[in-house]
Amino acid sequence: MDSAVFEELLVSALEKPSKKTLDALLAQLATAGNPIPAPVIAQLDELWEAWGNDELDDAQGAFCVGLAALPMADSPVFRKMLIAGVKATLPPYLTRTPVMKALGVRDENMSLAEISARLQRLVALKNGVIIFLPGASRWGTAGTVDNINASLTVNTFGGIGGSAAIPLDVVLKDAVILGTGPELLRLVDANRLISAPEFRTIVQRKALTPVSEAQMQAMAQAGCARKFDPAGFDRYWKSATGSLSNGSSRRSCDGRSLKEMDLLLTGEEAGAARFSDEEAAHFRRFFENLKADTAAREVKLLASIVARITPRATPEQLKEMMIPLLNKALFWPAAPGKVALDRLSVWGELAAKNLENLAAATAVVFPEEYQAECAMRIPLKALNAVCASISEEMLYDFYCEHKTCSADFLLWIWKNRKKRPSEELLELVNVENVSRALSFDDLPKAWGAALRELRGLLLDNVDFQKQLIKAADGDAMMFAAVLQGALFLSPGERQSLMVKLARISPELRDYLENGAGQRILKAGIGVTDTGAPVEQEPNYTSVKSHKRLMAELDDIINVQVPENREALKVARAHGDFRENSEFDAAKERRNFLSRRRGELERELTRIQPISLKSVRVEDSAVIGSEIELQDENGEKEVYQLLGAWDGDPERRFLSYRTRLGKAVLNRKVGSEFSDGSRQYKLIAVRPLSPEIVAELDA
Repeated sequence: MDSAVFEELLVSALEKPSKKTLDALLAQLATAGNPIPAPVIAQLDELWEAWGNDELDDAQGAFCVGLAALPMADSPVFRKMLIAGVKATLPPYLTRTPVMKALGVRDENMSLAEISARLQRLVALKNGVIIFLPGASRWGTAGTVDNINASLTVNTFGGIGGSAAIPLDVVLKDAVILGTGPELLRLVDANRLISAPEFRTIVQRKALTPVSEAQMQAMAQAGCARKFDPAGFDRYWKSATGSLSNGSSRRSCDGRSLKEMDLLLTGEEAGAARFSDEEAAHFRRFFENLKADTAAREVKLLASIVARITPRATPEQLKEMMIPLLNKALFWPAAPGKVALDRLSVWGELAAKNLENLAAATAVVFPEEYQAECAMRIPLKALNAVCASISEEMLYDFYCEHKTCSADFLLWIWKNRKKRPSEELLELVNVENVSRALSFDDLPKAWGAALRELRGLLLDNVDFQKQLIKAADGDAMMFAAVLQGALFLSPGERQSLMVKLARISPELRDYLENGAGQRILKAGIGVTDTGAPVEQEPNYTSVKSHKRLMAELDDIINVQVPENREALKVARAHGDFRENSEFDAAKERRNFLSRRRGELERELTRIQPISLKSVRVEDSAVIGSEIELQDENGEKEVYQLLGAWDGDPERRFLSYRTRLGKAVLNRKVGSEFSDGSRQYKLIAVRPLSPEIVAELDA
């Protein structure tokens, strides 16, 4: 115990006995020794003197009760405080004199440790919990506590025994109290005997009070193993410690099948020592000999075994042990991003503790890039455990390179936006990714919950909708185009969603009211009653520009992104990010590449390349024609009217998507028009020169 810290906490407790201070003081006293030295106990008299004349609050009561569980000497002064502490922590109906007598708080012959154990049992006694009375070898279900007669109603359990009122003193003396659950019936069913290791596991998992080895044996003898004679029971019970009926000792690493290994691991007591190198080698040989079809058929059991092995192995041992499982275990495929989702379902089926350990093993065995690839695919249930060892930068890097993420991953980002704030990751929660994720159907069961929850956020959560609009960065056309293609929404849901989005974004509202809203509502329901096209009009451009954009996208994906990723790795290796200019530069480059890739991918889905040599030029300004204009001052200008991505001011190449291009497109020779700033007259339309056609069709 740190004497200085103890004295400081004691002073604080005297001035203001808050729960935080008293918990810290109790933690210090727990390290004071066995027994707690008399001088330390004497210092506590200051507390008893300060508290003695007042009614204790919950924090003070909990401190006194907690202190009784420590190895300290009894005294009349502390016993008085303990009585007050018990009254402060128990419900009023349990502080009646008969109940207090059963607790023994006023019995000088009863030790503080015994009082503490009795109090723990009394607190655990809730209506419906399962109890076992060692003295009577009796199983039962707890009923109500009679605080007048100090008794407990015990009802039949699993067909054993009948109802009776048991003195509370008997119950509090040594009863084992277990939580509820259907698996507890297996503890008393002699017709379906469970193994001794499984018996121990269920009891330890469900125990609400400490259970000794002797108590567990008595529970088994009065429960599922009651048909055994003494010698038979002894052989049965020895299997709980890894000893077979013939007396030979077997360790978990000696298991000859997954089921036997699981049984032996269960039999090894909690807190067992780390594996030796020799034991680790045994595990490796077992996994080497494990058949792939067996690993696939019993994948959940295999994952559970790996999870239970992990805390007892060093990282070096774990790597060696698990090498044979790479690509043999379904939860560790060679390429997580390319396998069918149902191969990864076990990540959504394990218990939380096993998930944490399996994720820890994955972090030891595999590089961070592999873990990030898993994160994009596994169910939401496992993501907190898996992502705990992955940096936000790595997750974002992986997305930027592969442009894929699931509804589960998007939902994880959203749920963790405050715990793990990352503007880059939050950018991934955008309307394109959400729409793409929700468009998947027939997903395995483990992924269904996240899909439904993400859909609910899209339709009903204002904060989520604001995030989607923010991520769109004012691009109302793109936002509306994605909604138009979101066929997972019914027309009614589209209309409701557009109304909600329009309330948030004036820009989107204006765009929807100008006709886009009608196109969205009509998407996917056949012939419309309006002349507006159901699909957004494509962007026409030349073959040359289309090839150039495709080449730029290919260069970003296959050259620039991998180069940037390597630059980030090198920059990270330099240490402190706050003064790491190389890291900042690489990060900015990564963000640019991600934005540019997204822009190109969106545009290329809307581009329609055209061959200019097939364009017929008559008396109207069309894409692929040379036009001659005369402005309001009489000056003449000649332009080549070309595709959306063909503009070049120096060569007088005019994109039809510019303000002037939109104004002149499809007008006949002699027409007068305005581009919003100047008045023009179209005085001539001619075919493009053969040289320009050849260049742009190449």
